Amino acid sequence: MSSQFNTVPEAVDAIARGEVVIVVDAEDRENEGDFICAAEKVTPETINFMLGGRGQLCVSIFPDACHRLDLAPIVMQNDAPLKTAFLTPVDIRSARTGITAAERSETIRRLAMPDSQADDFVRPGHVYPLLAKEGGVLRRAGHTEAAADLAKMAGLQPAGALCEILASDGDRATRDELLEIASRNQLKIISIEQLIAHRRVSEKLVSRAASAELPTRYGEFTIRVYSVRFEDQEPIALVMGDLLAPGPAPLVRMHSSCFTGDLIASLRCDCGDQLQLALKRISDEGRGALIYLPQEGRGIGLAQKVRAYALQDNGMDTVEANHALGFKADMRDYGVGLQILKDLGLSEVRLLTNNPKKTEAFNLRGFDLKVVDQVPILPPVNVHNVRYLETKRTKMGHQLPEP
Repeated sequence: MSSQFNTVPEAVDAIARGEVVIVVDAEDRENEGDFICAAEKVTPETINFMLGGRGQLCVSIFPDACHRLDLAPIVMQNDAPLKTAFLTPVDIRSARTGITAAERSETIRRLAMPDSQADDFVRPGHVYPLLAKEGGVLRRAGHTEAAADLAKMAGLQPAGALCEILASDGDRATRDELLEIASRNQLKIISIEQLIAHRRVSEKLVSRAASAELPTRYGEFTIRVYSVRFEDQEPIALVMGDLLAPGPAPLVRMHSSCFTGDLIASLRCDCGDQLQLALKRISDEGRGALIYLPQEGRGIGLAQKVRAYALQDNGMDTVEANHALGFKADMRDYGVGLQILKDLGLSEVRLLTNNPKKTEAFNLRGFDLKVVDQVPILPPVNVHNVRYLETKRTKMGHQLPEP
């Protein structure tokens, strides 16, 4: 993340003061920046400034407000690429035409009020409400959700005004142009990626859904299945021994799911080997935990991973294949895993990994969790995974020996 970006708390404070901030999304998504402010704080001057972005002025609201105001989708079959949920455009009923900055700011403020009613507005109008998914950016990584989230995080009504920012040639403003706009206008600028990471740290998202004893070839574990608010995933903790007993910090493995490696012993990767080696190391000590996270293919999903395999068959390495499909080399997020470790009562761990970025994830998240040792897991090399392991070492910084 650019050092020129602000922190999420700085952006939230600015939103609380009624200021406009710039929010950017992922470069492999829309690669777009929006002006955003709290809907209840807008003024004619705010709207006039935001319209300088030359995009569509909208206001994001959550489902309860949508139902209360009887706002219907603008089309019944939304086949837009990112499924932006446009609702019937409205104007405040007292407006003459609804097009002025003053009239639009009044419309937006009224949309944000908890006592607003459907009869307060006429349809069609000049302000486009957008339906944000319950759960915000944790459900959908879009500006619609970011705008409503930021207002809610600022202690205001959960509705945000937003407008895309275009460059002088009418195309989307680039990252450099957005940073320059932020600097010139003294605006805070953050990314949706930052907002997701912040919420995964600052909100309790995990809860225990089920638990049982689980005998394995490596000994007796307790299996704990977790539910995650706003998400369908069910991560798992395999725990052996008393994690809080005196002595060295327990061994912990954060393992992302790999159907091909974990379940059917694929030789293309080292995932299955690392899983078995981690369980063996924990068993040898009689104490530790393995957190199993449903993040197939470093977060891109099984189908995309198999597409990446096909590209690798034609000469690409694993990083090049991910990039060719429009993804970063590694899309995983460890926020949920860290919350599970905190639920297990841990504050210090010895982390079973070859990937220093997992260690960094602990240090950057703001949890009271410390990696006191990084313990390598050295898998066997075979003719099918030798290039894969070499790419991990040279391009992704994994601490693996040279072949």
